[in-house]
Amino acid sequence: MGNLVNCAAIILGSLIGFFIGHKFKEDMKNIVMECTGLFIVIVGVKSTINSKRDIIVLIYLIIGSIIGQIIDIDLKLKNFGLFLEKKFSSGKKNSEKNFKNGENEKGFAKGFSTATILFCTGAMSIVGSINSGLTGDNTTLNIKAILDGIISIVITSLYGIGVAFSAISVFIYQGFFYLFANYLKPYLTENTISDINFLGGIMVMAIGINLLFKKEIKIANMLPALFIPIVVEIFM
Repeated sequence: MGNLVNCAAIILGSLIGFFIGHKFKEDMKNIVMECTGLFIVIVGVKSTINSKRDIIVLIYLIIGSIIGQIIDIDLKLKNFGLFLEKKFSSGKKNSEKNFKNGENEKGFAKGFSTATILFCTGAMSIVGSINSGLTGDNTTLNIKAILDGIISIVITSLYGIGVAFSAISVFIYQGFFYLFANYLKPYLTENTISDINFLGGIMVMAIGINLLFKKEIKIANMLPALFIPIVVEIFM
C-alpha cells in the first residue's frame, strides 16, 4: 500500500502541476517542505527510541558508511542520473544550448527522466521499501509520497505530463526492494529487523536535516549499513 500511495501521489501531483502548478508561489512550496522536513526528523527519532542495541547499530552504521564512502554510492547515483538525463534528452547540443541560455528543456521524455531520477535515486525510497517489507510500516513511504507529490507539482509545471509516468518507474523500483525485504523476513530474527529499523530511522532523520538546514549529508553512502545486519544474521 505504501508503494501504491506513493505512485498515486506522483500522479495526483503531476495533474495538479499540469493544470494549476504555475499558480503556486515559491514561499508556499518552501513552507510545506519545511513542515515535511520537521515531520521527517520526528519520525526518524521515533524509529530509534525503543532499540536496546545502540552500540551494535552504531557499528553497523559506521562499517556500512565506510563501505558506501569507498564505493561512493552518492556520486555513482548522481552520475547515473546524468546518464539517464542525457539518454532521454533531445540531444546533447540542444541541452547545452538551452543550459547556456538559461532555458528549461521541455518534453515528455525530459519530464519522465527528471522525475524518475528524483524519485528513485534517493535513500528514502530504499529505506521506506525495506522497512515496509520487513515490518509492514509504511510511514516512510507515506512521507515520501507527500514529498514526491509536492515535487511533482513543481516539475510538471516545468516539463509537462511526462512526470506522471515516472510513477511506473517508482512502482517497479520500490517494489523490488519491498519484495526483497519481504522474502527475507521469515529468515531474520526480531533483533535483526529492529536493527534495520533503527538504521532506517537514522537515515530518515538525516533526510529531514538535509531538508530543514540545506545540508548535504551523503545518505546514499550509508545505505550499505541496512544490509550488514542481514549479512551478520545469515552468515554468523
